[in-house]
Amino acid sequence: MNPNVDIKRIAERYYNYSVRLGNGAECYARQGLRSMAECLHDAATAFGQSFRDVDVSYEGYPLGCYSVPTLEHDTLLLVDKLHARLAMRFGT
Repeated sequence: MNPNVDIKRIAERYYNYSVRLGNGAECYARQGLRSMAECLHDAATAFGQSFRDVDVSYEGYPLGCYSVPTLEHDTLLLVDKLHARLAMRFGT
């Protein structure tokens, strides 16, 4: 079972994210980050070597499963991919 990182945009340049294991309660959260990329990088740093892969979602919408090193080292490329997926889904 992979942990889930769910990112929420609160306002312009203000994001929160939370981590859950399965359908369980939130086990980690961070508030006030400036971007989606910052959320992903922060989550990867928090996971360290504990997990290989994580599921990523945006405001509850699943965006896929990615390796922790991808979240940490290819953050900007991943964010571009996730923004494209969100644009296709929501037409923004």
